[in-house]
Amino acid sequence: MAARTTVTPRPRLLFLAFQRRRSESCGGSLCIFDRTSHKLGEIKIILRTYIECPACESPILLRVGLSRDRQIIVVACPDCHSTIRGSIIPSEEKMLPRFDLPGIKRLDHQTPGKEWRVVNTYGDFPSSSKGEYSSFLSASRVFGEKFPFYLRCVSLVRSFAEKVDPLEHAYGFYLQERWDLLDSMMMRNFKEDWPIEGSWPSNPSDLDRHTHIHRILSLLAAAMDPGGHKQRAKYELWSRTFEKQEEFSELSFRIISEPTFATVNRRISDQFFRMLRDASEWIPALAISHLRANGGDIPGDWRVPLGRIDSLRDAYRQNFEVSCQMLPLVIRIQNMSEGRDDATIRDPTLPDGWAPRALRPQDLVNNLNQFTKSNAATKEAYLSRYSHLRYFWNAAFSRDVRNSIAHAEFDYITHESIVKYKGREVPYYVFIEALIKQISLLIFWLDLCKLCKIYGSRWDPIGSKFLGLH
Repeated sequence: MAARTTVTPRPRLLFLAFQRRRSESCGGSLCIFDRTSHKLGEIKIILRTYIECPACESPILLRVGLSRDRQIIVVACPDCHSTIRGSIIPSEEKMLPRFDLPGIKRLDHQTPGKEWRVVNTYGDFPSSSKGEYSSFLSASRVFGEKFPFYLRCVSLVRSFAEKVDPLEHAYGFYLQERWDLLDSMMMRNFKEDWPIEGSWPSNPSDLDRHTHIHRILSLLAAAMDPGGHKQRAKYELWSRTFEKQEEFSELSFRIISEPTFATVNRRISDQFFRMLRDASEWIPALAISHLRANGGDIPGDWRVPLGRIDSLRDAYRQNFEVSCQMLPLVIRIQNMSEGRDDATIRDPTLPDGWAPRALRPQDLVNNLNQFTKSNAATKEAYLSRYSHLRYFWNAAFSRDVRNSIAHAEFDYITHESIVKYKGREVPYYVFIEALIKQISLLIFWLDLCKLCKIYGSRWDPIGSKFLGLH
């Protein structure tokens, strides 16, 4: 084994310490130690191999940055643009992971006369289409002094992805109100060794159980939403209840007593954990979200690894459908805050009521039942009194993308890393960036369900009064 070399790190980073290995399946590796990771000494490896394009026979140097034991590879030949697929799998020798490239011819890297075309892809960062050696160092230069903060956010997201099974089990116990199992699961899996201080109280109250598990999820949302869209939308909606806590408690009691509430809450959580389980598909695009929030320019040569496009298109559609099922709850809270019956949106015989200017008179709805049966454009129009939530929604969902997916008119071009729909072409990372915002929106909906549960549980139906939160 070659000796490790350490150089003076930037603050909070120890990113140079490398070793090279030579084998039949791996031309070499660069091991990067990131001290910002929640596990000290965690290794991020760049594997490389020399292959021949199965279509045009061009010699290719393929470099893959690893962030997990198993990783899908989907890249394009720089010459003929043919798709090359494979994966990284654990090695039987329990040393470095290895390439699994069925049908791909391996080449000897010492073969004379070869002009190698370089293809890079990385599990956690965008790659440069210009063949830059290290995606890690490329991202470091683009982010500058804000790179350590971004690395901490990536590390936090990855730690959630690694804990997805116990977190999903715990949230299932929360939905079932099996408090003893919830406490046991959280105490076993979210203790001092996890990167969140005071993760779970040793003797939680009912209010603690409601708030703390969602506070943990909010930390994930903060790492994924550097622009703060979720937090602004949350304050905007929550503020409707500040001066009408008694009315909101009574409304929440009725809402959580309805069978549809538990069903929608479960659907939202199922979809959230599905997205978290597929974190490797969207983590590389976090860099795009953070650069936009910082006002930085997105490098024109940046590409994010292609995920399972069929699965991601379906996830986009499902995220939209379950989010639409939460909009009646937003309507009811607004009605309550304006002193109307929660199911009455507009009485045609009276001048007051909710009538978005974007809608034609024939598209207006008068009650919650009509709203539930209306089309997507009508539902979205009724976010008109929530400017931050509407902005959050529009950042997460595009009507053109939705319709293109529904009608099988949404295409991905591998060698250009773009998606095409409705006559438009946008970088693939724009599509993935929208999925990231949708995950934050799902956490927002879970937070709203939690708020209704807390206030609904504090309503006394016999005495018809709010019992307070303490």
